[in-house]
Amino acid sequence: MVDQNIVDQHRIRGNDAIKNKDYIKAWEEYTKGLEITPKDPTLWSNRSFACLKAGFPELAIMDSYRVIDLCDQDIIRNNESLKTVYQKGNFRYAESLAALGLPRLAATNFNVIASDALTKDVDRKNAMERGLKLSKTSLEQMHHMVKEGQKENENFLITEEDVGFYQFNGKYPWDNRPDERIKESSLQKLQHKLDLISNNRLKLDFVKFPGQDVKSESPLIQLGIISKVDLIKEDIIMEEDPFLTIHNHYHLRCDYCFHLLEESNDDEEYPVEYPCPNPSCEESFCNEKCYNLAKNLYHDEICGKIIENLIDYIQRERGDIKNNNILFILKLFALAKKRNICPLDIEEIKHFTRYHSTPNYLENHDLWDADFEKVYLEILKLLNISIYDLKFDFWVFITLIAMLGTNAFGGPAIDPSVHDTAAIFPLISLFNHSCDNNLEGQLYLQEWPKSVQDPMPAVYKALRKTLRSINCHSYRMTIVAKKNIKKGEQLFLTYCNPDYNKRARHRQLLRSYGFICHCKNCKDELGGYKSLPIAWCLYFPDDNRGKDLLNR
Repeated sequence: MVDQNIVDQHRIRGNDAIKNKDYIKAWEEYTKGLEITPKDPTLWSNRSFACLKAGFPELAIMDSYRVIDLCDQDIIRNNESLKTVYQKGNFRYAESLAALGLPRLAATNFNVIASDALTKDVDRKNAMERGLKLSKTSLEQMHHMVKEGQKENENFLITEEDVGFYQFNGKYPWDNRPDERIKESSLQKLQHKLDLISNNRLKLDFVKFPGQDVKSESPLIQLGIISKVDLIKEDIIMEEDPFLTIHNHYHLRCDYCFHLLEESNDDEEYPVEYPCPNPSCEESFCNEKCYNLAKNLYHDEICGKIIENLIDYIQRERGDIKNNNILFILKLFALAKKRNICPLDIEEIKHFTRYHSTPNYLENHDLWDADFEKVYLEILKLLNISIYDLKFDFWVFITLIAMLGTNAFGGPAIDPSVHDTAAIFPLISLFNHSCDNNLEGQLYLQEWPKSVQDPMPAVYKALRKTLRSINCHSYRMTIVAKKNIKKGEQLFLTYCNPDYNKRARHRQLLRSYGFICHCKNCKDELGGYKSLPIAWCLYFPDDNRGKDLLNR
């Protein structure tokens, strides 16, 4: 039974926090109230306002959506209080779009508000003025998108239509999980896993990246892996199977291990397709073993669901938007629902670092795809999760995007230019980056290209057969010493192509991981990457920054 007095207390405390401009405290109080009454439109409306004032329009947009969803049109016509909440929800939804640098979508929503018969005259005028101003900005933005797209050398960064900006600093203020990951109990669990997988040769410790001043304090506490022993070149350090894999459905692959499949047994190099036993499910596997492993991990919740909308999203080109990890979020949400926990509390990933905005790239912003909202709602719909379930709140979705962007490993692809597959390795993800890496990952079971001119070598085929006979995952990663390593040295993989020049390496690192490398190679090499300036005036009507760029 709902204790309305407790809900009212949280609402009052939240309102008091708003008056004191303590918007994070307000968010926390409204959220406590929503844990008791998750379908209270007033609490969602208040929380959306707190998000906007705190500088989180990407969260305000979903809270506003929930307000609109809860306000039944027939009921609000005769309920002035609820009508006010509904109108606030509409305004805050449009304001959130504007604050994300999406003038076309914001203008459209303000115009809808202006034409709504329920809108008060004073609000109608305000909506019309806002819509007109944003429409002008949108038209100018479209003009420069076409203009810049025709140039060989860009003067400034211009995004695709309906791609704006937001800031993510590694975590939201109410999320204490990054602090939990460095507690002694958490580190002991990770160390125990490392001991088992490396034969007690690796140590998890706090480290500073090369090039960082010893006296300076790192803005983010970094974990790294140190060698406990001397290692010789080509020593096998550890092997790990992926926790989760995804594939972009360009080719017929096992949904558990993403191995290429054959529809018939004409080619003994690849497993024959094992369809899911559920006739309404379109997923396939290598064999019954892969099916059962997927079933026990996540597949129960996804089985028989049509995921074409998500596949269409990840297969389209969207500039620098990291959209290929969306299927990971679908599987992580499914797994979390099966375990009845928040996805951020999944044991295998909760120690992951997160991408964070940096002044060195996009002027301390990241790209916001307007379709994130649709993708999130589609995932909840597929998994039968309520949009009011706080374990799967929108900020959890955004945080997972940041976690996966820095921890997912690209997998094999028939076309190297296409991100066809990806995998999550919980322990290998602990290795830090250096362009002068002393480790490398070997994929002994990675598929051989299907080519008459380039058939699979007999030795390679024999090795694959041997490894499969001991139940190796098709994408098991083996970490090998690239050079001799002394006891006490930090162990590094490379997150980028070390053959690229410094500018290309830093661009790749900034876009995907949010940092610049200061290793010996980078110090010795001249040049570097500098992000293009942004004409903010093309995204925000009242922002004059970047106007001087438009006429260059």
